[in-house]
Amino acid sequence: MTDLSHATATELVALIKDGALSPRELTDHTLDRIATVDPGLNAVVALDPERARADADDLTRRLARGEEPGPLAGVPVLVKDLEDAAGFPTSRGTSAFRDAPPAARDSLHVARLRAAGALIIGKTNTPPVGAAVHTANGAFGVTRNPWDPARSPGGSSGGAAAAVAAGLVALGTAGDGGGSTRIPAALCGLPGLKPSRGRIPQDPARLPNWPQNICLSGMARTVRDTALHLDVAAGYDARDPYSLPAPSGSYVAALDTPLPALRVGVLTTLGVASPRAEMLAAVERVAALLRGEGHDVREDDAPLPGADSYPHPFQLRQKLLAYHRYLGLADELASRRGDFEPWFARLLDDGGGLTPEEAAAHWSHRSRLDQWTADLFDHYDLLLLPTVPTTAWPAEGPDTLTAVREGTLPIAFTSVFNDTGHPAISVPAGLAPDGLPCSVQLAAPHHREDLLLAAARLVEESEGVLRAPVSVIGG
Repeated sequence: MTDLSHATATELVALIKDGALSPRELTDHTLDRIATVDPGLNAVVALDPERARADADDLTRRLARGEEPGPLAGVPVLVKDLEDAAGFPTSRGTSAFRDAPPAARDSLHVARLRAAGALIIGKTNTPPVGAAVHTANGAFGVTRNPWDPARSPGGSSGGAAAAVAAGLVALGTAGDGGGSTRIPAALCGLPGLKPSRGRIPQDPARLPNWPQNICLSGMARTVRDTALHLDVAAGYDARDPYSLPAPSGSYVAALDTPLPALRVGVLTTLGVASPRAEMLAAVERVAALLRGEGHDVREDDAPLPGADSYPHPFQLRQKLLAYHRYLGLADELASRRGDFEPWFARLLDDGGGLTPEEAAAHWSHRSRLDQWTADLFDHYDLLLLPTVPTTAWPAEGPDTLTAVREGTLPIAFTSVFNDTGHPAISVPAGLAPDGLPCSVQLAAPHHREDLLLAAARLVEESEGVLRAPVSVIGG
């Protein structure tokens, strides 16, 4: 008997296409699972059981007529509440939009998943407009980590990571502007891919509000499911002029292609971070695995540009992102400031105060980051780093001042690849002494998700797929 709560999307699609499982059976199981487990997690913020069952029944009829159901046939999907999904409000993780009307249409990303046969059943929690590395807001409250409810699943895709890790769904949508897919994946024991900039097209309404560092993504249980999601979601759309052409081959197929001999650079501090011993041990273990597979693995101590002025480059980066959030919310902030979470309103105020000199300094820093990574990828085919410096922090969020002082800033290893646009993936790598997941991060040259996913699959085969202790969360 297949454990439907922890089956992969790939397995579920095969069962449905073979007729061993009906879409309605899977949907009913998923809704029951959410009702049983999510009260202890608070990952799901919107759900439409009636529509989910109706969509499942419609797919069952199409299967009976012999129609091709698509590569995600019948898989229930939860959408991060920063993206539109037709029929669900887009609350954007803030009390200010708690009563938003249902979206009239799907985002480009969600539309591709639905066209591939996925059943869009609800939305997952996120911090206000994705502006934190833990998931909590005034609209829906705190989301908790299925490995330990006192800990955070990270952010901003914390609701998606918690839902997948807890076996609510096999697939969710996510997004990554500084680590918002990779960080929650790392804290919840999942793989988490940030694709190349432009790999998954974004809606036109999103484009003016970001300095081209955010990427849409999926949240899945395995590397193969991560590749399956990317096969469905990737490809050019004229409404996003920055989107990349469709890849020449399947990312799922690339997983089964033997890796060539790779030059791998191992970076453990970037000159700004002091990862905990368990994170360094995970990196060392994966480095040894890659050496054993015949790859040329070398330690590299290349510091980030601006490391000597840490944490100023990170602070400037975050202020620029706050400025772009401010641009999109200035009218609402002026007219109903009290509807926003107080800390988020202060963040918007800070962003609104960005000076031309600060903006110029950030873009100058970005150009140095581009050159830094270009130099690295002249010497290496793949980079190996920690994803985060520590295991999961408290559910209410990390102590940022302490993190800066101790070198454990959560975005220290992730944000650089958003700024440069390179693909990067977090891969589970065992458990720490505290029983929480560890991870490593791999980064590849521009547009080489095929290489990245194949390497991540090798790590997954060695380190294993983690499974959260459901007894902790009542499942």
